[in-house]
Amino acid sequence: MKNKETKLTGHLAVIATYIIFGINPNCSKAIVPEYVSPEVFTAIRMVFALVAYWVVSAFCKRERVARRDMLLIILGAFCLVGTQLAFAEAMNYISPTYVSLISAMSPLVVMLAAAVFLGEPISSRKATGVMFGISGALVMILFSLHNDTHYSTKGAVLCFVNILFYAAYLLVTRSISGRYSPVTLMKWMFLFCAIMSVPLAIPTIGESSLLRGNAPATAYVNMAVVAVFATVVAYFLLPVSLKYLRPTTVSMYSNMQPIVTSVVAVAVGQDTLTWNKPLALVLVIIGVFLVTTSRAKGD
Repeated sequence: MKNKETKLTGHLAVIATYIIFGINPNCSKAIVPEYVSPEVFTAIRMVFALVAYWVVSAFCKRERVARRDMLLIILGAFCLVGTQLAFAEAMNYISPTYVSLISAMSPLVVMLAAAVFLGEPISSRKATGVMFGISGALVMILFSLHNDTHYSTKGAVLCFVNILFYAAYLLVTRSISGRYSPVTLMKWMFLFCAIMSVPLAIPTIGESSLLRGNAPATAYVNMAVVAVFATVVAYFLLPVSLKYLRPTTVSMYSNMQPIVTSVVAVAVGQDTLTWNKPLALVLVIIGVFLVTTSRAKGD
């Protein structure tokens, strides 16, 4: 009974995480770059999360982080800033739907990175899954090059950079995520994220109407949703879900993200529904399913 309850906790945590991740591109697109630059947008997220986690940590049991693990946290922070900056920059050129569709390929990228850097084997089932994922990307990109005003090649490249940094972040932090509580890990992670991102934001602070108080109320609401939910809450729930569920199970829920983003984007007029988007989503989902359900011989 207890095992079922803990698994239910994990499932609820990961469902909430990817619903939040699904809404995040819509809220971000509503304010970047019109009211805030990508650099300032990223710095706001990092500083807000820094303050939030250090306040919460004051009420939690203190954990000492080993020096070698602190180095991994710093490297993880570099990857996290990279993924958030690439995500924010992509908002200059591409719709939230495409951002989420490309992000859904992250399990495929993680699998390839794990094979290269960690020596994890790639089975024929995984290879087939990768081909489905690539086919989904090609359907999305080749059709959209000349037919969709919401698509930009530069934006797509930035989205792929985003998931490359995210894959690196997962690989770097996988060994330390089980040794410390989510609060301890995130308070140090976001400390270094803030140190890295704030200097990058300084040149464009004066250009951001969001900070000058000239933006509409909806811009501040969207920024609050991104800062509170997509940064603090989501990055707390993700380690919680990994505590109770297998990583393959968690990654399967990433298929929710483009569905949530697409529905919201079409509903609020940020994007239009074209035939290639559902087809690309189906191909990516099949690819991710094949990759994440493939088991090694010794598993």
